[in-house]
Amino acid sequence: MVLTGGGSVRLGRDKATTVVAGRRMVDRVLDQIPSGVPVVVVGPDPRVSRPVVVAREDPPRGGPAAAIGAGIGRVETELVAVIAADMPWAAAVVVELLGQLGPEQALVPIADGFPQPLCAVYRSDALRAADAAAGMSMRELLAGLHVRTIPVEGARMMDIDTPADLERAERSLAIMGTEGKGTTMQDWVDAVKDLLGLDVDVDVDLILDVAKDAAHGVQRPAAPVTTYLLGLAVAAGADPVQAAASVSRMADGWQSSAADA
Repeated sequence: MVLTGGGSVRLGRDKATTVVAGRRMVDRVLDQIPSGVPVVVVGPDPRVSRPVVVAREDPPRGGPAAAIGAGIGRVETELVAVIAADMPWAAAVVVELLGQLGPEQALVPIADGFPQPLCAVYRSDALRAADAAAGMSMRELLAGLHVRTIPVEGARMMDIDTPADLERAERSLAIMGTEGKGTTMQDWVDAVKDLLGLDVDVDVDLILDVAKDAAHGVQRPAAPVTTYLLGLAVAAGADPVQAAASVSRMADGWQSSAADA
């Protein structure tokens, strides 16, 4: 079940149809769902090529719980994955969760201390019995279910609420060149960490910002070399945020200092 009917107030435009690195958000989510899996879209008709069932909450924009209540009547499977259209990496997470659901009625990720019920797996009959409607909050909906939570890395739960979020997502997707490749920046980072035996947090946005500053302020080949040097400095004990800020400041002034020389 893909939810597309949010208000999009902070972004200033309809989230589901907003283009991120060449693809609408709703298309990015649907692209990650295998073609044989039935999909219910709750919200305006997304006008997509794959078969989907479209449902609308009443009244429109009645909130995510109301959207789930409107969509569950069109679900014919025992389990249902709920995905918000503004979470471009959510589909891979819910696929993993589907294989981990036990006797509980819902399996909900926890990212950075916060539950993520709009990227979660539920038993369909439990959602029908909850009888969600306009005015019900997700907290109230979850309170009536037997829920198990599972920790998930925060970057995988990224949603696009603001123009700044949109810019970060576009940068991450564009630099990976993920069009049609079925992967994401986080997939790649996780794979490299496993390959190299690393158990560290990786601030992808910070690294990309340093790479961008080096590429623009110096020259393009400086980007990978600079981020490698940043990694060496952090491994030697430097604070990553302070080190990145110092490098970015130097890159910003590099052209002018080179011209003066």
